[in-house]
Amino acid sequence: MLYKENFLVIENVILKDLVEVYQTPFYVYSKKSIEDKIKILKSVFSSIDNSFIAYSVKAESNISLLKIMIENGVGADVVSLGEIRRFIKAGGKASDIVFSGVGKKESDIIYALKASIKQFNVESIPEALRINNLALSLNVRAKYSFRINPNIDAHTHKKITTGTHGDKFGISVQTLKENIDLIKSLSNIDFIGLSMHIGSQIMSADVYMNAVNIVKELISYLKENGINIDTLDIGGGYGIDYTRKDNGFDFDSFKTNVIPILKDLKLNIITEPGRFIIGDAGMLITRIEYIKKEWGKTYLILDAGMNNYMRTAIYDARNQIKPLIIKSDNTMKVDIAGPICESTDFFAYDREINYVDEGDYIAIFDTGAYGASMSNTYNSHTLCEQVLVSENKHKLIRSRQTFDDLIKNEINLQDHFLDNTYKENL
Repeated sequence: MLYKENFLVIENVILKDLVEVYQTPFYVYSKKSIEDKIKILKSVFSSIDNSFIAYSVKAESNISLLKIMIENGVGADVVSLGEIRRFIKAGGKASDIVFSGVGKKESDIIYALKASIKQFNVESIPEALRINNLALSLNVRAKYSFRINPNIDAHTHKKITTGTHGDKFGISVQTLKENIDLIKSLSNIDFIGLSMHIGSQIMSADVYMNAVNIVKELISYLKENGINIDTLDIGGGYGIDYTRKDNGFDFDSFKTNVIPILKDLKLNIITEPGRFIIGDAGMLITRIEYIKKEWGKTYLILDAGMNNYMRTAIYDARNQIKPLIIKSDNTMKVDIAGPICESTDFFAYDREINYVDEGDYIAIFDTGAYGASMSNTYNSHTLCEQVLVSENKHKLIRSRQTFDDLIKNEINLQDHFLDNTYKENL
């Protein structure tokens, strides 16, 4: 994503041309960027004989984008029945699905058991019991790993930290050790491994090295107690640089300090990247509806808001924001806000950008992850379009939601109420 003769492009498509075809706000993604990131990950793990990339579907779950993952030999890390069905609908195999998540419903587990997914990443003892009982009732066997909470500070935003005591995810090393006999007694699920996920938007490889060493000790403990495992899922969380000043996560250090440890374990290694693959492949394109000046401040009021991209409002994300056309080298300092009736509906404060006018279009960079997938219809705004670019071509991969789509599941007030009057037994 760069400028050619002052026009912002994605691959070989000039973005100003897209706003003549699609209605803002809309998301646009680069196919090449996605494929390049997959190649990087495959290279990082290439020295491990049995490694498997399971894309974290929650980062962006559009079926057309999942199809790109599948075509490039990538499986899926899912956290819901809907994500399982999306991946399979896109052409993926159930045997390439890792099912994570702390709140798996019985109906979700039953679907996954019948589909014969790759493995469950179990997050509590009660969940292991539930899966075992359901597998027994269906007369099937399932493979599972326990997600370990290694109590590692990933040095990331507190709202996306997942691997410290007090987080809702996984079980502690102590809890696992205390339940060895119970684990051995589960007759219809096979304990094949351990998994972990210590956070999101991580930049340092050191935290992975610390977590893997903790898990390495636990593997030895399990072996001493008669349990051999063959799989380790190290999670994802590899960060991208939203400032675009460097390369993001330190994969050089990861290859030097973490990969050798993983190789020595001689296990099947799974990793669950999401943001790293899709994050900087996407941009949110939006129109400046108003330029408002009050009390010495200049506000750009956009047609996109926190309903389209929530990360600034909830995670204090700082994305680069640039005009589709650079009209002047002059800059202006602005606050950039959306149309939503919430005080947190801002994309930037006191940001220097190239001069723009009302009616101009701007791009919010690196919104491919947790952008469209977290979008919502607050204030009755409809979900926006998604567009995929490949070389010099583009295509619609999600149409704009209509008003009729928005209300189609709501019940007409003229319909009769059900009679549920309480009647006391006499």
